[in-house]
Amino acid sequence: MYQQQGLLEYPKNVITTMKKINLWMLAAILTCGLTLTSCVKEDNAAVPVVPGGELVQPENDFETMVPALPGNPEVIAALQKIPGVKDVKCFHNVNMGECYFFNFEQDIDHMNPALGKFKQQVVLKYKGKDAHTVLLTEGYALRGDPEEDKNRLDSILPPDIVTTYKTNCVAVEHRYHGWSLPQGYSNEFTFLNTWQQSSDLHCIVTALKASGMFSGKWVSTGVSKSGETTAYYAYHYPNEMDAYVPYCGPYLTSLNDKRVGTQVLTAPDLKDELEKTKAAIRYAFSNKTLLNQLTAWYATEKAKTVKGMTQAQIEAMFAVDILGNLFDKEGYVHVNLWRSWIPTETSSAEEFYKFFMADKSTKYKNETKQEIAARQALAKHELNVQTGFGFLGRRAAAPAKRLDPYVAQTCVDLGNFSWDYAWFEDLLTPQQWKELNAYELNPKTFGVTYDNGKFINEFLEGMKTTPCKMLFVYGGSDPWTGGAIADDIVNANPNISKMIVQYGIHNDTTSYWTEANKKQLSDFLDPFLK
Repeated sequence: MYQQQGLLEYPKNVITTMKKINLWMLAAILTCGLTLTSCVKEDNAAVPVVPGGELVQPENDFETMVPALPGNPEVIAALQKIPGVKDVKCFHNVNMGECYFFNFEQDIDHMNPALGKFKQQVVLKYKGKDAHTVLLTEGYALRGDPEEDKNRLDSILPPDIVTTYKTNCVAVEHRYHGWSLPQGYSNEFTFLNTWQQSSDLHCIVTALKASGMFSGKWVSTGVSKSGETTAYYAYHYPNEMDAYVPYCGPYLTSLNDKRVGTQVLTAPDLKDELEKTKAAIRYAFSNKTLLNQLTAWYATEKAKTVKGMTQAQIEAMFAVDILGNLFDKEGYVHVNLWRSWIPTETSSAEEFYKFFMADKSTKYKNETKQEIAARQALAKHELNVQTGFGFLGRRAAAPAKRLDPYVAQTCVDLGNFSWDYAWFEDLLTPQQWKELNAYELNPKTFGVTYDNGKFINEFLEGMKTTPCKMLFVYGGSDPWTGGAIADDIVNANPNISKMIVQYGIHNDTTSYWTEANKKQLSDFLDPFLK
């Protein structure tokens, strides 16, 4: 996801690996084994110089490949009358049926409208004027099925509460992602921050409400960074929604926040499983015969990446990938599907390797289609460069050409996280230990300035007094819960509440929730959406 330096001496110009994850954010993982772009020896402090003509904006395949439908002429006419709405198109979404696409003309800089406009993508599922409306505050590009990445907008998944309550749905792409590009197809991120995006949402919601097309109540929601976007919108423009439900959003107060990295090996819902997992890792690293076999397979799998590395460096990179795969299991696959698969001292080397690396040939028992898709996405240790960010679809750019706007924003006002290696320090050499703990994102890589946690701390302080009705939802198995909003903040304000879903993972799907968790959500939402 970003250019990494200072962790391991990797060969120049090698594209390293990443664990692809659902609904955001392993983009933040501070490990060379999990990055998107090159691991290089040079200091990348300077803003990258891009040769002229290299960043040519590709064609938006949605506009050319997804056929238009007649739609409801009255809805199309009403949308076309809204100031700022352009390019209205009715189309079929495989998950929501008939939907409407439009671009909304936004200020490039809401503090300086004279700079001009850019087009921001919006998708509307419209059930009628009297229906309530859910605003999906996307944190990335609008996207859907990984196999339909080119035509992302026709496979967008609606938030779970849209399906449950049968509401309208307005999905807004985040600026600088997908085809919503204030500064075009470039590596400039001048107007990328939470206030600018919240102002985008404010302008769209204000225009839609004024149109007379929406008379019901409004609820805003999103998962992961999309959940963060919901919370920041509530902070910057309070009470524009009747209620807010941000799922799984971490609030990180530095570029090296270890709470998420620590949560990977301390999640309370996974106490027994994590003790067995840590024992398995320790056994693998202390049994040199086993470790040599595992790293031999690993080196073969990643031959191009590890070329020129020492055995100690390969072992360190292997440890990084083990943590990344564990992160993925906890965040995206229910514990019932992997708790019995943890290797022990009597397990074969193959069983150790399959558990550590979560390769796509390994099958869990009783997998749902969603879990199969998640596992397959996690297991790919290389990018699909044709789609830029693979199934996440965060941008219309190949990784070697365009820097990741998400990681750029972590260096502006979102913060980032790092692993906590302390629990197995004794298994590493002093040099490995030093290298693994040396890395921190450098904002200069993206031509931006980090605020040193100023915004996030102001946001958290603001939650103590916000008038917004908010329910923060987290998963008990999800590593991102390590960055959850603190209990003392929630307890200070009767307007906000927090729910930890038992064995919950990194999504808003309620099908596996306990009845108590489902009731807590419905008790909050029923007054607004039922």
